[in-house]
Amino acid sequence: MICRDGVVVDGSRDAEPARARRPGARLRAPPLEELRRTQRPVRWALILGAIVAVMLVLACLPGRAGIAPLIESDYCYLLIAADRMYEGLGLTAPLPVAPFQSWTWKADWSFLTQWPIGYPFLICAVRWLSGLTTIQACQWISVAACAAALVGWFVWVRRNVPGGVTGTLLAAVAAGCSVSTASLINPSTDLLLVAVLPFVLLLTAQAIEHLTDDMPGVAKRRGTVWLALAGLMAGGLFWIRYASVFVPLAVGLFLLVHLRRRRKLCLRSTTLFALFAAVPIAALLLINDAFGMAASVQAQLNLGHATRFDLSPQLFGRAWWNFTDLGFYDHHLFTHWVYSLWPVGVCVVALIVRPARRAVRSFFASPGVALSALVVIALLVMIVGATAAFSDKYNYVGLDRYYTPGKPFYFLLFIAPIILIRRRIVRAFACVAFLVACSWLIQQEWSRPYEKWLAANREVTPYGQWARCFTPDAAELYRWLGKQDAPNLVVVSNFHEYIALETGIPALPIPKDAPTLNTWVKDICRARGITDPQVLFVLDPDNRWRDYWIPDPTEIIQTFGLENRIKAVPVLSTPIYEYATAS
Repeated sequence: MICRDGVVVDGSRDAEPARARRPGARLRAPPLEELRRTQRPVRWALILGAIVAVMLVLACLPGRAGIAPLIESDYCYLLIAADRMYEGLGLTAPLPVAPFQSWTWKADWSFLTQWPIGYPFLICAVRWLSGLTTIQACQWISVAACAAALVGWFVWVRRNVPGGVTGTLLAAVAAGCSVSTASLINPSTDLLLVAVLPFVLLLTAQAIEHLTDDMPGVAKRRGTVWLALAGLMAGGLFWIRYASVFVPLAVGLFLLVHLRRRRKLCLRSTTLFALFAAVPIAALLLINDAFGMAASVQAQLNLGHATRFDLSPQLFGRAWWNFTDLGFYDHHLFTHWVYSLWPVGVCVVALIVRPARRAVRSFFASPGVALSALVVIALLVMIVGATAAFSDKYNYVGLDRYYTPGKPFYFLLFIAPIILIRRRIVRAFACVAFLVACSWLIQQEWSRPYEKWLAANREVTPYGQWARCFTPDAAELYRWLGKQDAPNLVVVSNFHEYIALETGIPALPIPKDAPTLNTWVKDICRARGITDPQVLFVLDPDNRWRDYWIPDPTEIIQTFGLENRIKAVPVLSTPIYEYATAS
């Protein structure tokens, strides 16, 4: 029998402290020493093997490669930049357009700053190594990222909850909520953030364990290396998502709080992490400033042009409501209220019941749980702060995908305390609930959408994406328009970014009036060195999901006096008009 600080570590039941065996004891308060005993060192080779295995399973899903992905408007610009970079034309794309934001023509192509350049870089790297198309490269990146997210979140949650079957099932549910069928099929930078985040946390936790260990030498140096690597990964996420800035901020705050009693170690570790996290962030900002168009940092980071401070309690309420939208049985009206109020109930019980207070306090004092709590706080503060300061650009607090990186933390922070209850009936009930949650994820969140997409009769464009605009005959339209490409061709459309992606033509959005368009055309003629521009309006008769900010096509036709409809391609259902510019 070995004792450490008065705690028996040999696992013998007879040697357990008398307090743990006391009749009536219902809650188990896992001290830090106990959690450390149950936490095995991170076996990176085993994790890598698990990622490869899960990746192979996902890659072999029947019909996966044949599902046409849905490319959102923002990702059109990212994929255009990837295509142009692959062709040696630089990381350039058309100037993006945002709802209700003023737009003017400045160049056909500009260096990509409104979104980080890391994802286009990654796509190009996969294409250069494999010879795949852009869509195929995106699909394989998504497969690898989904596998990494599933394994990474399972390992992170599992090592921070008490052992046993209940903890394993809880970790499986948390990992399952980190990805979806849509993230497996569609291009997504949010998925990369979700996939890398648990490994940043694992590296940080491992570094802290080695740096605070009493054993000097190799362990200390290894902890320093892991902390530097965690800093690089946390800062490197800025190259994938600007909104990932909450990760290095949360980890840096955790180092300050957790190591505050060791001043020398606290200062050295926090400084080391901050320096390595700041390097990729500063590098990307410098690249944007050097190659991007002359604009403020706010405009380059796609945060609009105006700044205001409009903070209200409603923003925090909406942020919490969206964060707790887990999706389980969401067809019942009361389920979302249960998810949102459950953490409040946990806090109330912890404050009222003394054994529960000790158990919950000890649980949240563990480094992994404390780090997770700080990450969630930083995420919500970032979303609320961005909305309060840049709401003129977009209502960020209402965008669901911003909360995706925080979903697994809900189970670790607010569901895991159930495992602290020693009663078998409670453990059995928790196991049943977690099995039901796993069943819901497999059957409702994954299988049903996947089967639906397999059976869907989606029109596919020449690029390989799901044709959502200019249907039917979208493929024929893109092919015909691509053949018309010439220096004097100017295309205007209510879905201009999809035309640019499919044809390589730097199409323009809908101007507010004819004088504005005439000014744009004059600037284009001057920049391209042409004198006889041919301006074509390619209008989807249905504005579809953007009718709240783009005028109805019939109104556009009247505003610009579009009467000369091209009839050379009668097979197309999309009307194409030729616009007579002012001389």
